[in-house]
Amino acid sequence: MAKTPYEIRHFLTPPSVQSSNFILSPDDSDKTQLIICNGVNPSWKVGSLLKDTGYFKLGSDMTAAKSIVGLHHFRQDPLQTTHKTLAALNNAGNTATDLYYNNAGTWTQIAGAVGAWTTPNTQVEMEDFIGYCFMVGANAAGTFLTSASLRGTTFSTTTDVSGMPGARYIQRYRDRLYIGNCYYSGTAYPYRVYFSSVPSAGTITWTPSTDFIDMDFNEQIVGISTNWDRLVCFTEFKTYYYDQNQKKEAFAIGCANNRTIRNYEGFMIWANKDNVWLSTGGRPDSIGDDILQLLWNSNNANWEASIVDREYHLYLGDTSANGIDYSNCLCTYNILTKMWRWRTLYDPVVSMTSITQNGDDWLILGNNNGQVMQKTKYIDPTPYWTDNGQPIVSHFRTKALDMGRRDVKKYLSKITFYAMRAQNLMMRFRIFDRNNEMDMPFSDIQQLSYLINTYPDDTIEANFIQFEGKEMSKLQGWEFNGMTMLFDLGADQT
Repeated sequence: MAKTPYEIRHFLTPPSVQSSNFILSPDDSDKTQLIICNGVNPSWKVGSLLKDTGYFKLGSDMTAAKSIVGLHHFRQDPLQTTHKTLAALNNAGNTATDLYYNNAGTWTQIAGAVGAWTTPNTQVEMEDFIGYCFMVGANAAGTFLTSASLRGTTFSTTTDVSGMPGARYIQRYRDRLYIGNCYYSGTAYPYRVYFSSVPSAGTITWTPSTDFIDMDFNEQIVGISTNWDRLVCFTEFKTYYYDQNQKKEAFAIGCANNRTIRNYEGFMIWANKDNVWLSTGGRPDSIGDDILQLLWNSNNANWEASIVDREYHLYLGDTSANGIDYSNCLCTYNILTKMWRWRTLYDPVVSMTSITQNGDDWLILGNNNGQVMQKTKYIDPTPYWTDNGQPIVSHFRTKALDMGRRDVKKYLSKITFYAMRAQNLMMRFRIFDRNNEMDMPFSDIQQLSYLINTYPDDTIEANFIQFEGKEMSKLQGWEFNGMTMLFDLGADQT
């Protein structure tokens, strides 16, 4: 009697840490959901799984090997003839915040900023406007930086910032500069947004006595952004719109912190303690349902985000899901495929942004040791397959498969794996027949070496069987394309 085939032909169902091991689709056996997708990309070559790319150190180490508390790509003029990557970080003694720029590969300190910011561990936020980079920030204790501007490498606490209040957040909108969650004349105004004058002769002024909007007297502002020709202000629980004429409460969904808010075309994405949200101007859709455990088990004070190539990268730090710990966890949402994936990085991330070079965008990451990393892509001539020289962990796991019948024991006699590039990816399996996951260890099947890899060993007996692939190396990335299983049903069961 011919054996029954069961095939996993593609990986088009979004991975999820929230799905039960036993959510199955008997009529669509090729639609297999991953419950672990760590260091694995299901969105680049849709239908296949690829090992994720690594990153390299961008430029030299900074003089102070401390936490990089702010990153920004400063575009000084509309023609992009003058632009530079800026990094703010604690000084060597952790007593102040310094400012550096990438000078043709060498991170060089901006001398004028030395001594201007005497508070360390402060998130520095930056915004480009009228040819200057404007900078604000505050630490967790509520100490605010002196507002500053930068043009070229000339740092100033007076040029276009004279009289400007201190603030946690900054955003340009239409013809003005806006700052949120502010401090002025010895008083904190966490619910207030101040705005500049309209530029005149290339300069702006500040009139704090009159030029402000109070958003919500009961909640502090935790982030500001702009899209859909509106200024968008977030508190922990609400979102407000402002169009330079009136403000209004848009919806009762808040934000965790300013650094999760990112825009791509008409999409605005941000995160809070409940979910990750996407809006096109109306009520937001929750898009983080597949990673909620990772989200909930992390500290949202550590969250950072950026968008590159239609992908929203959300750094969570240390977290866990389904009993598995993930250190330095970076989650990525592909807007086109609507799939999440996640990744354990070798280095912790304390700041993140995107830079534009040679007509393309790149994700850069600031760590806690005075280093900036640049994430590479599959399209690079020579993609990095390490995290700054360290091996990359890649690990995927399927749900528990029942081949269409939960109640029937199956006898698997042959398993064939397909891999366009095998690169020693180790395939493993386990029988799902215990109440405790600790009692169901995985067994190695074989390390893949070819396009078609067949496992003709002893028959595997199972009602449910689960597969995973694991690899940790500095080797070029593998590509996994699916698998076929041949099985018989129990003799007395049809």
